[in-house]
Amino acid sequence: MSASDNPPVTLDRRVTAGPVSFPVQIRAGEETWDELTRTVGALDAGRFLLVVGPGVPAMHTERVLRHLRRAAPARPLSAEDIHEDASDDVLEDVPDDDGALVVALGGTGVLDAARRLAARGGRGPVLLPTTLPAMTDSALSLAGRAGRMLPAPLLVRAQLEFLSTLAPGALRPGLYALVRNVLAVCPGSYDQVCARLCPDGRYDRAAPAAFIALCVDARTALTCYDPCEDGPAAALRYGHAVADLLRPLGVGALRYGDAVALGLLVAARCARLLGLLDAQGEAAHRELLERWGAPTVLPSPVTADDVLRIALGGTAGLVLLDGLGQPHVAHGRTVTDVGTALLRAGLDAVAPRAARDTAGTVRSCARGTGTPSVVRDAAHPPSVRRSP
Repeated sequence: MSASDNPPVTLDRRVTAGPVSFPVQIRAGEETWDELTRTVGALDAGRFLLVVGPGVPAMHTERVLRHLRRAAPARPLSAEDIHEDASDDVLEDVPDDDGALVVALGGTGVLDAARRLAARGGRGPVLLPTTLPAMTDSALSLAGRAGRMLPAPLLVRAQLEFLSTLAPGALRPGLYALVRNVLAVCPGSYDQVCARLCPDGRYDRAAPAAFIALCVDARTALTCYDPCEDGPAAALRYGHAVADLLRPLGVGALRYGDAVALGLLVAARCARLLGLLDAQGEAAHRELLERWGAPTVLPSPVTADDVLRIALGGTAGLVLLDGLGQPHVAHGRTVTDVGTALLRAGLDAVAPRAARDTAGTVRSCARGTGTPSVVRDAAHPPSVRRSP
């Protein structure tokens, strides 16, 4: 595209998570790169440590290095300050230095490793995510293990040029956080997002920029009062429980974003069988996924039995919805323990036969002719349901 088709992008957002907050810059265009030099230079680093993820194109690494060197010409980066192996074993050997500013360039794994390295020096890192999942999800989260908060980054900068070198087809599944957030957090954006989604994953700069901004706003709306994401902000895990069950099955062709898509459909079916989500709510899931271009059936040869074998005791903790943007809460928890029978029935939503029959048990329940057995087997029957 010509420059007129891709004008510069300058969007500023801020994530607030409890007592801390950090800026998120969404940028694109040649003229926006000098701002990176000024912004990083203003952080007054004693020196820089650059952590680069595997697979990051050399052109991106060289460009970031050039601007870091301009930001601190008196403290040039040496070879020892550049770490292209972001494994914990390698980073453990990096000496602690309170004056060093860690800069991370890469996807989720690299950003997490850089955060752990930065925490040892007592100072937050600068995060330069290069994938959509990192830009829309992991780079924005401070939720660590065992309810602990990760160090807040000094800056998250989503430079959209990084997306231009992704492998073909990588952009579409990377939008899982956007779709999840629209369904679970901000359904007011449903029509707008549905109109902008493209099944082929081809977008101009404006669309990803708007999608990232929406994800920032959705997260901060929840984490403002729930920084550890173990209360209402657990809604940000909508669809992820089933996706995590699919990962150990070794289905190489199934990207994580597509696994989340299947998890959204399973959660919607479980919620409908429990009488929480109505038919329109479940249909809205499928419509949005069709616009997104995500798969709606389990990849061959995976079956519901395979997924149930991975689930601990055949059960799983799922985020469910009472309606779009209304996470179900029972006994003060946003995560519902779903038993084997209900989980199996939910998986019918993504089985190949689901395209021919949209669950007769649901239809009979809707007509008032009976209560599906899976409802009686659920961990939280209808008598204990309540709105958030």
